[in-house]
Formats: sequence, structure tokens, C-alpha cells
Amino acid sequence: MTRLEILRRAMLPLDGTIADWVPGIMDAYARIVPMRDWPKITMVDFTAGSCLMPTLFAASGVRRLVVNDFAPRSHLAASFLFGRRRIDAARVSALLAAKRPKLRAHVPTFHFACDYLVEPACDVFDRLYHADVPAAERTGLQYLAVRWALGFAKSVEDGFEILYTHDPARLARMRDVDWTAYLARARRPGPVLAQLVKELNAAIDAIGPAKARLRCADMKDVAKGLKLSTPVFAAVNPPTRGLDEYTIDDQLVHSLMANRWLPLSQTSETPLAFWTRRVDAGLRHLPSGAHYMVWGGDGSMRWSECLRVWSLYGTPLHVSRLGENPESPGWAIFRKQPK
Repeated sequence: MTRLEILRRAMLPLDGTIADWVPGIMDAYARIVPMRDWPKITMVDFTAGSCLMPTLFAASGVRRLVVNDFAPRSHLAASFLFGRRRIDAARVSALLAAKRPKLRAHVPTFHFACDYLVEPACDVFDRLYHADVPAAERTGLQYLAVRWALGFAKSVEDGFEILYTHDPARLARMRDVDWTAYLARARRPGPVLAQLVKELNAAIDAIGPAKARLRCADMKDVAKGLKLSTPVFAAVNPPTRGLDEYTIDDQLVHSLMANRWLPLSQTSETPLAFWTRRVDAGLRHLPSGAHYMVWGGDGSMRWSECLRVWSLYGTPLHVSRLGENPESPGWAIFRKQPK
């Protein structure tokens, strides 16, 4: 199995990420800066999302990283993947087998997530996420719990289906949605979690000894506080939606982690202001000579408008479009101009 395959299995599954284009981005950067020089660079990912890009950079030789994401689920993924502590499979088995596992105080997940998760699935989540274990083990078990819960979504793109009944027999008879895989997963958590543990631990081994500074803040605030010197490669890709503007699937995962049902909320900024403020901050605070990767044209601004903003700060070294239309989205790598 390749490093890419290993890390894709361990990444946080998210809809609408740039994960599919990460290998191409890295190949383009390798033509600008040879991989033999990557141990000298600092890689900055302002919105790590699935965490595939920073983990793949680390697995490819980068040793210093700044990994940020305002979303709690992405910060948890980064904390585990760069924490360099493997999950103890024996601990997971013991937590599943215990009649009354020792758990930290919490609200039973089923009490607020029963519209989307059956009780056995919630019970497994609680045994892992709220396990009363040493702090060093907690992050791995919590990320495992989140990955367990996400596996009940219909797909990354389609998200979670609403449960109209908790009777397995009635669910199995429904014709509008096929609940076969969902019910099988809920009935046999042991093999599912054992496979997940193997995949997540393999990622820890693949990432290697990279050191990452982890942040969980708005990218514009992170950018202001960075003290960087070249060589630098920065991914400056603001979130598609506002800081707290969730789809129901985002809302469910963050509610599971918060141990309460979170309300839907929306940023007060317009999409255009949200995008430009964060891109401007990310680019303005990079040192001269830094390389930055930018993505755009599929959100609040058209490709031509994005290109104009990016070009205020640097010179394009590689441009890749996702279609032949003049306004198709795409990504590019720039070199920051001297101030």
C-alpha cells in the first residue's frame, strides 16, 4: 500500500475538500522545490480540513509544520495524526467488552443524537470518546470514536439519513433507503473498530517524526501570530462556508464532540468579505520568497477575481484548472513577492 493510500484511509472524511487534488499539488511543488530539500521547509496549512495535505507533506520529508483548523473535528484529527501515539487495540477491545466501562461524566449520546444514530452505535461512541483513560490515550480513542460515528453516514457526499424508527426489522424492510450496511456496522463493532485501529496506526507510522504546531482558530488570527522565515510552503484555502455555518452532518459530528446538540448558526460576514479577509491575512503575513498554494473559483468569487487577489502578493509558478471553461475553478502555486 502506498503512503497516499495509507493516509487517505486515516484522514477525516469530509465533503467538498481538495483531498483528491493533493497529489497533483505536491507533484507541482516538487517541480519547483525538489523533494530532497523538503526537510528544510516549514509547511503551513491554515485550514487543514481532512488533514491529508499536511500528513502527506510530513510523510514526504517535511519535518516542521503548522496545522490549523477552526473546526473541532479537524483539530481532533490533527491532534491524533501528529500526536505520534498509536491506539492501543487491547484497550479498545477491553472498552467494548466491559459490562460497565469506566467513563468520564457525560450525557448519553443517544439522548440527543437518536434522530441519526441507533442506540448501539451511540453506546460504542460513548465507550470510546468518554473513556476514563490517561490523557495520552484519550486523543486516539476520541478520533476513533468520531471515525466510528462517521461510518454511519450514507456517504461523505450524501451525509446521514434520518432514522424514522429504531426497530432493526422495520428498517430492514424499508425500500426508500438501504439500511443493510448501517445495521451490520451497528451489530458488529469489533471487526469495524479493529480495522480502523490498524488503518489509523499505520498512518502514525507513515507520518514519521514530523513536529507540528497545532492551532484551532480563525486562519486570519493564526496568520497574524506566525513568525516564519523561508523556505515556507503555505496552503491558503479559506473554508467554503462561514465559521459556524454547518450542514446537518457537520452539526451532528460537532454535537457528538460537544456532548450536546449544537444550534445551527451563520457568520455575519458576507461570503465575499469572509473569503477576502482570510486570504488577505494569510498572504500578507507570509515572508518574502514563501510559496503559497491557493484554491478558488467555486465559491463566493469567480476564478478571474480570485486570481487578481492572489496576484497582488506574488507571482504564479504553476496554475491548474479543473475544466476548460474560462471560469472553471482551480488551484495555483505562487511565490511571495518582496514587500
